[in-house]
Amino acid sequence: MSSFDRSFYKRLIELFVEARRAANVTQTELGRQVGQRQTVISKIETGERRLDPAEFIMLTKAIGADPYEILRRAEAESSGS
Repeated sequence: MSSFDRSFYKRLIELFVEARRAANVTQTELGRQVGQRQTVISKIETGERRLDPAEFIMLTKAIGADPYEILRRAEAESSGS
């Protein structure tokens, strides 16, 4: 994985966590909404478990955020734009 890829993924997850917190949704609540345990959400947020694109979209929509906006921001902020 290139340094851009690592930087992009790290920023993507940071933005996801920020959005979840801004929506006042706990890891437990999010897990319940999508049929996962809180520990799965925690592992995603700490980087122990990687998200696939479909999971990212599902989780982001579950917290009421725009997945495409988070992707755009992560890309822009990772490339230094």
